[in-house]
Formats: sequence, C-alpha cells, structure tokens
Amino acid sequence: MSKLRERSDRTSYPFSEQKYAQQLEMVRPSSVGVVDVPPVPRGYVLRQFRGDDERQYDELFHLAFEDEGRFPEILERTLGGGFFVVEHLASHELVASCLAMRGSTSPRHAEAGQLGWLVTDPSHARKGLGTIVSASVTNRLEAEGYPRPFLGTEDVRIPAIAIYLKLGWRPYIYCDEMESRWRSIFACLGREFESSPE
Repeated sequence: MSKLRERSDRTSYPFSEQKYAQQLEMVRPSSVGVVDVPPVPRGYVLRQFRGDDERQYDELFHLAFEDEGRFPEILERTLGGGFFVVEHLASHELVASCLAMRGSTSPRHAEAGQLGWLVTDPSHARKGLGTIVSASVTNRLEAEGYPRPFLGTEDVRIPAIAIYLKLGWRPYIYCDEMESRWRSIFACLGREFESSPE
C-alpha cells in the first residue's frame, strides 16, 4: 500500500522505501553557468508560487513525497523568486514544481544553496515540465551566486537524476558505497559514469 496520498482522479508515484542510510548527493560546479529553460508547452504556464496555491501545492507534493509538515520549512528556506510551479491552465492544477533554497540539508554543503523537491504530476509526464522547473531553479541558484549548489536525491528517482545530469549537476562521492550506487544509475541511463571534480 502506498504511503503517498491517493486521489481517485490523480495518480501518485509508487512509494519505495529507501534501502540506504545515506542519501545520494549532487553538486553543480560554478563553471557550468546558466542553462536554457525549454519553452513551456501550450496549455501550461510557468510561474511563481502564490499564497493561494498552498492546497494545490500540498496535493502535488504528496504525489511524490510522503514527508508531512514540511511546508513551513519550505517557505522559510525558499529564495525570493525561487518557488517555481507549472499550472495546467485547463484544470488550474499545479502539475510541476521545484525550489531554489538557501542553505542545505546536508552538513557537507551547509551554505551551498539547494535545489529541492522536484515533482511532476505523473499524468502530465513526458512534456518536459520537470526539466523546465529544474532549469529555472538551477539558474536562480546561479543568479544568487552560490559557487557549488547542492541537491539530495534517491536511487529510485532515475528520471529526475537524468534531468539533473542534463543540467550540469554531477554526483558527489562522499563515502565508500556512493560510487557503486552511482555506477548502477549511470548504467541504467546508458551513460558513462562521471562524478563531480573536487
């Protein structure tokens, strides 16, 4: 049984227990620079979160994450102009989101700035919405001047990792088990393994 919230008219991602104690981490060297944000498909709009979006965002968030009670922290840590959402114009539902956040949840990147909480509604997949919001966040972190921003992710989030790699994020190897985990992910993506330069 999924621990994620289900609505009869909206599908969540299958819940998967993380089998490792340590989360995967990625960093983005400052030398990479800004990225192109793909055009938003017809019928959608990219915008910033608004105060009346909280219920909509909560529903979207829980299609991918089981974490409860994170919204106050999310609001507190999100940079101004860093709370990107995509709205589906026909339904007025939020269908993708990603955040540019100050500070970090990792002690290895305490002041780095963080890309956080990428989620796309599965019923709106394969439209590039995850890339649009992630690229927007990546550029917001770049504009803030963070020299090496950070993100945390899980081994099962292969589509998200594919987006991050395309945007110049690289694996950060911080303990012995990390390289083998990353090599498995790269093999799954049909890519040759590469980690972040120190």
